[in-house]
Amino acid sequence: MDLQSKISKCLDPTSSLPTDVRFLFKVEGGNTKEIKAHKLILAIASDVFKRQFFGSLKEGEDIDIEDASQDVFLAMINYIYNKQNEWTKYDLRYLSSLYYLAEKYDIQELRGKILTSIPEQKITDENVLDVAILAEEHTVHQPLSEALYDAAASFLKNKFNNKLDTAIDFFAETEATEVNGLVLMKMMARMKLQSNQKLPQSPNCKNCNQNSCLNGKVVTRDNFLTGAIVTDKNNSNNGATYSYNLVQVVGPNNQVKLNMNGKHLGVYNLHNFKYKCL
Repeated sequence: MDLQSKISKCLDPTSSLPTDVRFLFKVEGGNTKEIKAHKLILAIASDVFKRQFFGSLKEGEDIDIEDASQDVFLAMINYIYNKQNEWTKYDLRYLSSLYYLAEKYDIQELRGKILTSIPEQKITDENVLDVAILAEEHTVHQPLSEALYDAAASFLKNKFNNKLDTAIDFFAETEATEVNGLVLMKMMARMKLQSNQKLPQSPNCKNCNQNSCLNGKVVTRDNFLTGAIVTDKNNSNNGATYSYNLVQVVGPNNQVKLNMNGKHLGVYNLHNFKYKCL
């Protein structure tokens, strides 16, 4: 079992590794729910947790959480512990609450996961205004707000398809409130912007998915592409050259999972590999 798999099982009831922090949540009826975790693992993932648990004003074992629900907070904890999350099963309000936590605890990769999952969410006639209003509610978190507005505007742009009657029908059925008017105006501006933007070109390289091929370039978090073929940067296999497939960046220390011919090889340093596109 690799390191990340071991970490993901640390919260299992069968784990022999004792937890040392509890997050407490008040629920209806005056009851309290809890989430247990390990301070060290949380501190590795988040500098905020690191200061909270090991700084000069470190907190104790029980921490009250008043600005998030237990299920959203648990989703963040599961992400830190490398447990699998199906992002499309969460609605946009849930993801927005999770983004707030990722921002609060400064977990950059989680924020990125949430933002990239937003375009995959289903938007309909019934919820498009709700999505835009949600975007307006989160303008303090600009990347989240932009992603939500873009998703809503893209839906309306495709729906109207330059047909004025369709647009008029939609607006005529919309309740005339101040917030509806605000978000509709913002979406109209975005639809105009999206119409003026050129469609992205198909990438020239099928391996690294880039127009400017990354062949021979060192793999980084920024250019990482799941499934791409890479090779050992230092050619340290007694002169032999082997090809591997990138699987997943894991943890905060630039580690990467690799496959070879469909077989999982383990976890290695990300920067030890370069793209092999030719």
